[in-house]
Amino acid sequence: MAFLSLSLAAGPALAHPHVFIDTKIEVLLNDRNEATGLRISWTYDDLYSLYIVGDMGLDPDWDGKLTPEEVTRLSGFDMKWIEGFEGDTYALMADKPLELSGPRDWTASYDGGKITSTHVRDFAAPVPVGEVPLVVQAYDPGYYVAYFIPFDPVLTGGTGCTAQVFVPDLDAAAQALQVALAEYTPDVDLEAEFPAVGAKFAEEVRLTCAAP
Repeated sequence: MAFLSLSLAAGPALAHPHVFIDTKIEVLLNDRNEATGLRISWTYDDLYSLYIVGDMGLDPDWDGKLTPEEVTRLSGFDMKWIEGFEGDTYALMADKPLELSGPRDWTASYDGGKITSTHVRDFAAPVPVGEVPLVVQAYDPGYYVAYFIPFDPVLTGGTGCTAQVFVPDLDAAAQALQVALAEYTPDVDLEAEFPAVGAKFAEEVRLTCAAP
C-alpha cells in the first residue's frame, strides 16, 4: 500500500501482511443501471489505528474519543497517494480493467479503538451493468496490507440489481505465495522485494442488474 503514513517499520521481514483492513464497498448507480462510482470504507485494525493516532498526536488523554478538531486533522490521512498508486481498489468488466479517478469526499472517524475512513472514486465513464457482472476487488499487490470484505455490499440507485461478496481459494493463494518466495535467493531483502501476490488473496464484490 503506497499512500503516506503506511510506513510502519516494525515486524520481521516475512511478517506479511502488516496491516489488516475491513472494507465496505458501495456502488453508486444512476437510473439507467450504470455504475458511476464507488464509495470505499476502510476500517483499520486496532494496532495500526493506535499507531496512526499516536503518530499524529491525537487523543492525548487516551479516552478513545477525538475532538472535532482532531477528526478534521485525521480526515484524509490515508488519501495522500503517490503517483502510480491504484488505491488498492480495482474494477473490472468482462475481465477488462475499468478506469477509476483519484479519491474525493473523504472522511475519517475513530471509534472502538479503530479508525474508519471513507472516500469516493468515480468511473471515467458510466459503466452499464447487466448480466455480465461488474467486479470490484480489494487488494494490495505487494500484500503489505490484507483487505477483507466482511460487510454486505451497498447499492445506491439503480433498480433490479444485486451484489455478492466472493472470497478466493486461500489454500491456493498461500501455495502460490510459497512458490513465489522459493524463487528468491537468501540475499534478497524480501521486505523491499516481496512478490506481487496480493491479487491471489483478493476478495471481491460482483454486481449484476436485471434487464429493464
